[in-house]
Amino acid sequence: MNTKQSDNIIPATFVKTTTIIHLALVMGQVLFAATTLLNSKNRVQPQSDDLFKYMAPALALSGFVIGHFLFLKFLGNIKRDSPLKTKLAAYQSATIVRLALLEGPSLFAIVCFMLTRNMMFIGISGAIILYFIYLRPTRQKVEDDLALDYNEKAELN
Repeated sequence: MNTKQSDNIIPATFVKTTTIIHLALVMGQVLFAATTLLNSKNRVQPQSDDLFKYMAPALALSGFVIGHFLFLKFLGNIKRDSPLKTKLAAYQSATIVRLALLEGPSLFAIVCFMLTRNMMFIGISGAIILYFIYLRPTRQKVEDDLALDYNEKAELN
C-alpha cells in the first residue's frame, strides 16, 4: 500500500467514509434500476433474451466468487504489524474491489432488463443489491476482518 494513500486515512472517520462510498454505489444501482423500470413501458419491441439468460447469472456468480476471493486475498496480504492507517487503506481498497465486482453484473442485469423487459434480470440485480447492502461496512466488520488489537480498536473509535 502506498504510504501517501494511507496518510489520507483518518481512523476515527474511516467507517463513515467507507459507508458513504458503499451507499453511493448502492444508490447508483437502485436509481438506475428504478429509472429503467419506469421507462420500460416506452420501449416498442423487446430484444431476444436468449444469450442474456445465461450471461447475467454467470456474471453475477463470477462477480460474487471472484470478489469474495480477492477480498480475502487482499486481507491476507495485510501484515499484522502494519500501522493501522495502512491496514485501513488496504481494507478500503479490498472493499471497493469487492463491491465493484458485484456492481458490474448488477448494472449488466439492469441493461439486460432494459433491452428485453424480462423481469428475471431485475431479480438478479435485486439479489445482488441485497447482498451489496449486507456487505455494508460497519465498525464491527472492520475490527473482525482486520483482527485489530485493543489499541487499534480504540484508535478506530
